Amino acid sequence: MRAIPNGFSGKIGFLTAGFAAVLALVLPIRAFVGPAQWDRYSVLTPAGPEEPDAAVFRQINGLIYSSHRVTKREGSSGVIAQEYGTTVMSLQTTNNSELMFLHPGAQVTVHNKTGKLYQVSKEGETLDQIVATYYGKSRKAQDFKQAIVESNGLPGIALLVPYELGKGDALLLPHITVAFDTYHFPFKGGGWGRISSKFGMRYHPILHRFRFHDGFDIPKPWGTPVFPARNGIVVDTGWHGGYGLLIVVRHSNGETTRYGHLSKVYVHPGERVVRGKTLIGRVGSTGLSTGPHLHFEVRDRNGHPVNPAKKIGRS
Repeated sequence: MRAIPNGFSGKIGFLTAGFAAVLALVLPIRAFVGPAQWDRYSVLTPAGPEEPDAAVFRQINGLIYSSHRVTKREGSSGVIAQEYGTTVMSLQTTNNSELMFLHPGAQVTVHNKTGKLYQVSKEGETLDQIVATYYGKSRKAQDFKQAIVESNGLPGIALLVPYELGKGDALLLPHITVAFDTYHFPFKGGGWGRISSKFGMRYHPILHRFRFHDGFDIPKPWGTPVFPARNGIVVDTGWHGGYGLLIVVRHSNGETTRYGHLSKVYVHPGERVVRGKTLIGRVGSTGLSTGPHLHFEVRDRNGHPVNPAKKIGRS
């Protein structure tokens, strides 16, 4: 059975003037209503602002979502979650990101409920397939399916037959949380601290020539504890030329991180390490180094260096 589309977009309005005035403030948004409610929407309203008014999200009982552009005053995902009447975890799971860095101008998908906003990516995907993604054939699968039906106002028949959805349809998946396997800072307490040399071309302070810098140089006191930026398996340790004492950790997606110029190494190849918990080494000044600091790199599965600033909080 094909699901009757339960969302709308574009210029819309309630027949009642009060609600028309409210919704005019929040376009463009998508709201979820049952098929029986379609006759309530018939009047076109003037186009609203590009950004929805967050206060309206908290006033509407049905699920609505939109794209939100981060402003200068929004320094954390907690602020945005409070504005839209949802939770930080709901925003994180919906955006598949821990949202550790929210720079002004960044786009975040927001909604007004608790759970993950799931958007169907292929025509004919069934409700059972979505449920199986999270619960397989476990005993909890049927309870989860019922929760989806109730939260989204789907017809009861969706519990009994293969209920199909169309590409672009969206569902609220209640109570879904994600244990993120993402990159964090390689130190306790969070934050880089001062970065003495960023990713990209630079004039090398020892070789006295321009060359590409594959990571970040982060000055820290001698002996500062270093932790893996992500869960993984140690694949190499020891002295590596200009890196000095180096540790290389491979992660679940095939990417690697490198920790150079160390004074101490506490792990061995083949050892499994846990993000932020396993002490792998200490800051030093070994190799081509002008003082105590950590050289930190992220490399993709093909061995190409990636800007570390673009990986923190992401997988």
